[in-house]
Amino acid sequence: MRQYLDVKSRYPDAIVFFRLGDFYEMFYEDAVYVARVLDLTLTTRDKGKEDPVPMCGIPHHAARTYLARLTELGHRVALCEQLEDPRAVKGIVKRDVIRVVTPGVVLDEELLDPRTPSFVAAAAGDGRRGYGLAFLDVTTGDFRATEAATAEALLEEIGRVAPRELVLPRGQGQVQDQDGEALAALVRGAFPMLPRANVDGGGDAAAELAKALGAGFDARAAERAPRAADAAAAVLRYAGATQPGAELPVARLALYARADALVIDEQARRHLELAESLLDRRRAGSLLDVLDETKSAMGGRRLRAWLLFPSVDLDAIRRRHDAVERLVAAHGARDRARKLLGEMSDLERLVGRARLGVATPRDLAALGRSLALLPSLAAALAEAHAGELRGAAAGEVDLLRLGTDGQAPLGGALGAEIAAELLRVLRPDAPALTKDGGYVNAGVSAELDELRDVAAGGRDRIAAIEARERERTGIPSLKVRFNSVFGYYIEVTRAHLASVPADYRRKQTVANAERFVTAELGEFEQQVLTADERRIALELEIFAALRAKVAAVAEPLLALAGRVAVVDTLAALAEVAHRGGYCRPVVDDGGVVELADARHPVVERLAAAGSFVPNDIRLDPAAEQILIVSGPNMAGKSTLIRQVALAVIQAQMGGFVAARAARIGLCDRIFTRVGAGDNLARGESTFMVEMRETAKILRQATARSLIVLDEIGRGTSTYDGVSIAWAVGEHLHDKIGAKTLFATHYHELGALAETHPRVRNVSVAAREWKGEVVFLRKLVAGGASRSFGVEVAKLAGLPGTVIERARAILRTLEAEGAGGADVPRPVAPAHADDGPQLGLFGVATPALPAALREVPIDRLVDIVAALRGLDPDELSPRAAHDLLAALAKKLTPRS
Repeated sequence: MRQYLDVKSRYPDAIVFFRLGDFYEMFYEDAVYVARVLDLTLTTRDKGKEDPVPMCGIPHHAARTYLARLTELGHRVALCEQLEDPRAVKGIVKRDVIRVVTPGVVLDEELLDPRTPSFVAAAAGDGRRGYGLAFLDVTTGDFRATEAATAEALLEEIGRVAPRELVLPRGQGQVQDQDGEALAALVRGAFPMLPRANVDGGGDAAAELAKALGAGFDARAAERAPRAADAAAAVLRYAGATQPGAELPVARLALYARADALVIDEQARRHLELAESLLDRRRAGSLLDVLDETKSAMGGRRLRAWLLFPSVDLDAIRRRHDAVERLVAAHGARDRARKLLGEMSDLERLVGRARLGVATPRDLAALGRSLALLPSLAAALAEAHAGELRGAAAGEVDLLRLGTDGQAPLGGALGAEIAAELLRVLRPDAPALTKDGGYVNAGVSAELDELRDVAAGGRDRIAAIEARERERTGIPSLKVRFNSVFGYYIEVTRAHLASVPADYRRKQTVANAERFVTAELGEFEQQVLTADERRIALELEIFAALRAKVAAVAEPLLALAGRVAVVDTLAALAEVAHRGGYCRPVVDDGGVVELADARHPVVERLAAAGSFVPNDIRLDPAAEQILIVSGPNMAGKSTLIRQVALAVIQAQMGGFVAARAARIGLCDRIFTRVGAGDNLARGESTFMVEMRETAKILRQATARSLIVLDEIGRGTSTYDGVSIAWAVGEHLHDKIGAKTLFATHYHELGALAETHPRVRNVSVAAREWKGEVVFLRKLVAGGASRSFGVEVAKLAGLPGTVIERARAILRTLEAEGAGGADVPRPVAPAHADDGPQLGLFGVATPALPAALREVPIDRLVDIVAALRGLDPDELSPRAAHDLLAALAKKLTPRS
């Protein structure tokens, strides 16, 4: 137990899996907790003692399942292995932690989603200096960092990265401790289910990164982003501590600014259903599900990154469009390339496993087969590259020919050399485990071949010994057998024991026979067993050298794998464009978004073939900045406004667009405000959530942004709702200038177009036919005259009596509205003589009399404060007169 307690003292925050023979054992508090959550039997060690030690265990071969469940619960698990062969050691076997498995640092491919990155992230900084965020995928070496000026921006970026675990550095000193606590509280409030861990604060982050990354570290860039460097050093320190004795597969740190990509915050990602559906938070029904036709896991991860981080670099976007266009046109080349990509394993994670020293013979055999396919892939891409390209600008680099980094064509000498070596050394059916050998090809080592001959030739020799002994003794039933306890032995049935020679030594008695050994069998057994042990050890030595060779060239291999992932992503985008009839968008730095016959890619996929109704949409900051989209429920307003945002995202990620033609002016951010529910955890109503989201949009949007508003103000009274929606529309028009799609049921908002030149009214057409509503799904100029709410309720199945009563009430209300009782429409930012309204902090707040409307608000506040502060019983008649005179003077508008 002293050995266990020493390990536990070094890993106090982890559950220790302590290897004892064929089991992992847990002790003390670890055992009590793990037995409860994993439904294991809790027992004790040293039961006869006064204070027995609680313990539980699992078979080592089943550890993967239990590790998955513990990391899903947010725990860290330290794997303490036996570092020596118990058979060769007298006394206590040496043990130590070889790896720490955490929610964000998982190396077992069966515990990972192959198409989703496995990021462990670290945050650093405070509200005074700003924040840094760094994230690392240990399985691939993807290592990036950025800075955020505000806490809100930091939380947005954490949400976009979606790490599996977040690391927060421990402070050094009172101020740092307070900052750390504030940062932890901030993250906990926004992401209550995100597993968190702590790492001790370091010293000079830049020096730490330079030592770890060498030439892959840009010191000048780090100087410009010190908070990002702090976070990067923290996450590298944490991840490195989980892999004692192994080198992390990290070659470089990519520092980026949030503005380098189209910013899509968590609110917009959720509302637009980019990576998961809004209803059940699953991939099915999302845009990613429609676009992801990649053939490899690495391609799937790359496409996901492009979708969540669309580019704002025109040159990069156009290069991607060039490649997609070539692949759309070259059907045969695209099909061949995709077939080859489908035969490839996950190069990025295989190389990462080799660098971490955990790759198995099966892993490296798969890597060799995959690398060997690269020349054929390059040939297919060369055929596609040779095709005609209509939209390319002169002199642009083609991604299919050079890749993203301007290096030589795919494959090259390095890939061919490593592939040849892996295929030469390893058998195609190499196993995942090394303990039994059998994965190195014949001809690799003369010594290994000789040892194999000894082990394999043993069967022939055993047969020869058995035949000779039968003939010598005259015992027809004599057999030579083997078991792990006694080794090789001769078995003779009881009926023939009298014929046993004198040189046989009795070894064991069984029910119907006796077992014997001879000097010859003992000598042979020693030769065979020694040869087999030496064979296994030599195979392991050969394999370790091969794995080290791959690890030594991990950096260029990872770069090569990244280029293959890009090709897979481009080919998938081309496949989707070809099948769906998508167009190549014209992307420029203007402000216009114009779509001809645009469709919603997800809704179109789910709808019956040919049933989706396309629409033309134009947004122009100079002329048609805001579209007020009206129409009844179920008419398609929400689908229409969302499909514009999806078109922008698809275009800027490098894909084609679901339209007949498209022109996309670069956007810097996409904002959405779509129907929300209560946030019970924060104690916020639906309306409060709606207002918070709207406030964020008005605070952060720029003239380059695209805003999608699906109803504003529906969570409060009609008067309040119209007023808020109207004021938001005015602010977007007058102050921000962002392109805006504003879907609403408030017909009163149509009057905005009368006083604001860049507001246009459009509606999604619907008609009534013989008492039924018919949705035409077509966008037409002008606002909707009716909401058809009762007709929609009828479609939903409300009882006929309810529908008829609703129609009667509607006719009454419409008649009253015609008489002047309709909701007032603000036509200018003037004072409206609205009726009494319930105030937030009082009982009723009547509208101010006209005489008081010209009095400055600060004077009214002073008057109220003076009245609240006096005690009438202590006022003399003279003092009361003077006070009234002073207050009356304050109420005079021009005084």
